[in-house]
Amino acid sequence: MRGLRLVGATVATAAALLAAGCGSSGTSPPVAARPNTNSTPAYQMAGPNPVGVTTLDLGSAGPVLGERLATVFYPANPATLSNVPQFSYTEASTLPTSLQGILPPQFDSTTTINASRDAPGSPSGPYPVVLFSHGFGGERLYYSNLLAGLASWGYVVVSADYLERGLAAQALRLTVRPSASLDRSIMLDSLTAVEKASGDPSSVIHGVVNPSKVAAVGHSAGGGTAFDALDSSQVATAVGWAPVPPTGTPSSKPVMLIGAEGDRAVLPSSVAKTYASFHGPKASVEISGEGHNTYTDICVGIRQGGGLINYAVSNHFTTPQLARLAINGCEAKDLPPQQFWPIVQYYTVFQIKAVLGHGSTTVPVPAAGAFPGFKVTIHQQG
Repeated sequence: MRGLRLVGATVATAAALLAAGCGSSGTSPPVAARPNTNSTPAYQMAGPNPVGVTTLDLGSAGPVLGERLATVFYPANPATLSNVPQFSYTEASTLPTSLQGILPPQFDSTTTINASRDAPGSPSGPYPVVLFSHGFGGERLYYSNLLAGLASWGYVVVSADYLERGLAAQALRLTVRPSASLDRSIMLDSLTAVEKASGDPSSVIHGVVNPSKVAAVGHSAGGGTAFDALDSSQVATAVGWAPVPPTGTPSSKPVMLIGAEGDRAVLPSSVAKTYASFHGPKASVEISGEGHNTYTDICVGIRQGGGLINYAVSNHFTTPQLARLAINGCEAKDLPPQQFWPIVQYYTVFQIKAVLGHGSTTVPVPAAGAFPGFKVTIHQQG
C-alpha cells in the first residue's frame, strides 16, 4: 500500500499520479456538439473511418520498467469488422503489475472504445501520422476516446509509453528519471516503429502509414514533448492540451494550444505565457469551465465514484487537497467529459488537417450555442 500513499509527493506529481490512476466506464467517441455553420466540417463527431487498435513493442525500457509499448489507433477496413472484438480496457490492467490486485471490484471499471482490436487496416491509405504523448503520471490508454476520435478522421495515432514519467514509475516510486530529450526520442522512435509495421506484410497496419505527413499531440507534460518534437524535420505541427512549454527555443512551425479555464494544474495564465513564447503561426483555444483531467477517459470513472482516486480517498491514502487537484474537471458540478471531448477533438483535427492538408488555417470561432454549455475563445496569429 505504500506505493499509493501520496502525502509528501510534490503537488504536480501527486496530481498526475492520482489522475492517471482513476477508472472509467462505457464511454464512446465524441458526438455531442456541432460547430458554427453547416459549411464547417463536423470534426467534433466520429469521422467517416471505422477504427482499429493494435499494440507495438518499442523495445526494452530497462530491467526496472520492462517493455515499452505503443497503442496504435488507425482507419480500419470496414469489410473485415464483423468478427473482430471491440476494444476495451479495465482500470486494474493499466496499473503496474504489482498493484493490479489491490483494486477492489467496485473500483475497477471498464472503458469500452468504439474501435476494433487488431482489425485489418483500411486499403484506402496511407494516412498521416499523429504521435501522442500522455501527461506526467499517465498511461498510454487513458486518452483512448479522443485518440480513436482523431483516427476516425483519417489518421494513424500512436500513443507510446513514456514509462520514466508514467504511472508505474510514480506509483512505485522508482528511481528512474524522465528527461525531455528521452521523451522526444521515444516519440520519434514510435514513428519509426509504426512506419516499420506499415512495411510488414504480416502486420494489421500494413500499408496504412504515410510517414511524410506527421503531427504531434500531447497532454500536460506530453504537450511539451509534442512541442519539442517540432525540431524534427518530419513533424510539421504540434497541438498541446493543457501543455507545459517546450524545453528549448520555441519552434516557428505552426502550433495550437488548448486549455480549460478551470485547470488548477496548468493554469490558464501558464498556457497564455507558453502561447506568447511562440513566434510562428499559432492559435490558442480556451474552453470555459472543466479542468486538467477532463481530457482523459478516467474522468468518467471519477464522476461515477470508481478508480484509484476514489479508492485512495475512501482509505485515506491521500489528503483532501491532493484529491481536489486530482479530480480537477471531473467533479459532479462539472459538465460531463463527453461534452468537452468534442471541442478538443474538433480543434485538434482542424489544426492537423489545416497544416498537413495545406488548407485554411483560420481557426473557426464557434457561434453561440455551437458547443452547449461551453464558451470557446480563440486567439490566433500568423
